Amino acid sequence: MAQRTPVKEQFSRLSPASRLALAVFRVRAAGKPAGIPGSLFLGLTSRCSLSCLHCKYRGGAGDLDLPYPLALAALREAAALGVPKAVFFGGEPLLYPRLAELAGAARDLGLFTELDTNGQELTFARARALARAGLSSVMVSLHSPSPEEHDRLCGRGTYQKAARALAAALKAGLVTYVSSCVFSAGPGERDLRGLLAFAKDSGAHGARFLPYSPRAGASRLPAALAAALRREDPAGFAGTCLARGRRGCAAQRADILYLGPSGDLRACPYALAGLGSLRRGTLAAALRRCGRAARGPVRPCQKRA
Repeated sequence: MAQRTPVKEQFSRLSPASRLALAVFRVRAAGKPAGIPGSLFLGLTSRCSLSCLHCKYRGGAGDLDLPYPLALAALREAAALGVPKAVFFGGEPLLYPRLAELAGAARDLGLFTELDTNGQELTFARARALARAGLSSVMVSLHSPSPEEHDRLCGRGTYQKAARALAAALKAGLVTYVSSCVFSAGPGERDLRGLLAFAKDSGAHGARFLPYSPRAGASRLPAALAAALRREDPAGFAGTCLARGRRGCAAQRADILYLGPSGDLRACPYALAGLGSLRRGTLAAALRRCGRAARGPVRPCQKRA
């Protein structure tokens, strides 16, 4: 296994633009107004180049793109409200025709820009072009340290392309993370340890582990995953939707807001209930509803008993 790079040295490999964007983001995130989310997720498209077995969007999502003027309006309002980060989400956001243009607009508004991608279309040339346009960070989906298991979930050859995408993003000087869907998190979970080791050995700056949530009913996995990460990753290299030392998930804390391809607003991409539409309202109005809806012990992605 490759020798691991210390975190400080990893971040020193960032391009000057990404390093500056990260520094500004940290300042803005620390000083954002109360009640304002840390991130606006823009679901740019329902289209995807894959059909992963575990994906909630698998099948029946249609081919819908978020209209560019609506995306731009959302970015402008988010920046005015004090939201520090915009996350380009999907589907697969690399299929969105005006992604580079939107990244540049977000950067010009002072937003830290992040791409959440399956990595299948992310070559070094594409990563470099997006970085030059205004992208600061990339999250690449990789769901198992085993190529065979990842390919079983996502399709033949997808592990290799995702690993190449990680390398391409790092080479382009972008802040780079591994994003994984975790299906179990028992004591000594080997797959969790393997994902942590892979992310660190790849040179990534961190990892995000998303607990698999069934289409119906509640799950104890988010809490189990958070507990497992406290054991296996005390330094905090990886994060999940349940933040260390804070109550509730990011959606329950109203720390994120999601805008879907149809203009629908939700507390997070996986929330079951809607918060209205940006076509007929504002982000500010959705945030007021989000604060009320998020209260309580049941996460927005789970059905109440």
